[in-house]
Amino acid sequence: MAGEELRQRISAAIQAYREEIQRIQRELGEIESMLRQNMAEVDRLSMRETAIANRARDLDVNLERYEKADIRTLYTTMIEVQMRLQTMREQVKQLQMRRDALRERQTLLSEFVELLEPATHELERSSKVADLPFDPQTMIANIIQSQESERLRISLQMHDGPAQAMSNLVLRAEICQRLIDRDLDQARAELVALKNAVNNTLQETRKFIFDLRPMTLDDLGLVPTLRRYVAQVSEKHKIDVSLMVQNLDQRLPNHYEVTIFRFIQEAINNVVRHSGATQARVMLDNSDNALQILIEDNGSGFAVQEAIASAGARKNMGIANMRQQIEVLLQGEFGIESAIGRGTRVAATIPLP
Repeated sequence: MAGEELRQRISAAIQAYREEIQRIQRELGEIESMLRQNMAEVDRLSMRETAIANRARDLDVNLERYEKADIRTLYTTMIEVQMRLQTMREQVKQLQMRRDALRERQTLLSEFVELLEPATHELERSSKVADLPFDPQTMIANIIQSQESERLRISLQMHDGPAQAMSNLVLRAEICQRLIDRDLDQARAELVALKNAVNNTLQETRKFIFDLRPMTLDDLGLVPTLRRYVAQVSEKHKIDVSLMVQNLDQRLPNHYEVTIFRFIQEAINNVVRHSGATQARVMLDNSDNALQILIEDNGSGFAVQEAIASAGARKNMGIANMRQQIEVLLQGEFGIESAIGRGTRVAATIPLP
């Protein structure tokens, strides 16, 4: 009975995720339509801007042929077109960012459904929950806890990062709007500053998207994505993180690459947040059709048994998540060694298909 109830809960979750995937697909269609319209408007405004610029050059050469009213009208029109063009280009960027974020979420949900479906098949085949190679109740509880923790982290990052930056951009745009009628030179200077702020916000948002779901994971694979990730961590947190990879030239199945990347990401996040380390290294070695993973640091270390004993009661589910990723999702082996003042060593062995 417990097994059937659990199977129904997992099936309901899968159905909810599929409905969310369909909703995202509909929203993506709407965004694509808006993008086409906005990009067409950008093209039209760009052509108009070019035409006005040509007239402005003719005005510079033949100034005596133009009335003051014509000159004023020309430059007013030029400013209006440039502002409108800048606004439309920014809207295109925002739509593209929203589209990319939705695509990432759609991919994540699809992969999560792909990971959950085998559990329902296993429950259907098993007459007793105890016959399963894992504790499904604990697995579901940990998945829910991980989801909520991740949603909280993302919401906080969105509030403190892109959302705050967008608010500042709106404020600066309003300043530009007020300055146009008062001080054109100051307005131009403020527009340059606004453009730089938009570029900085775009770069920060791209980093945020990379943390959520690196696009290079699908395009280039696990190893190039890890190289980029450890480089970013080293630069941002001033920790010397090195990556060594042996005998892993081929691509792995998609869910393997995603799970392995998340496992290593969680381990490195723990190094950054808790260890106080100055150095860390990540090693991957594919031998005898099994992938050996090692992440170790020179940080402060901790009491492993106490952490494992309290992991289920704490909001921080890092160790439990890593164990689940390796042992449940990839049917591998997970281990962690640490001692106060002696750093930490996280290891995993994953059989490869």
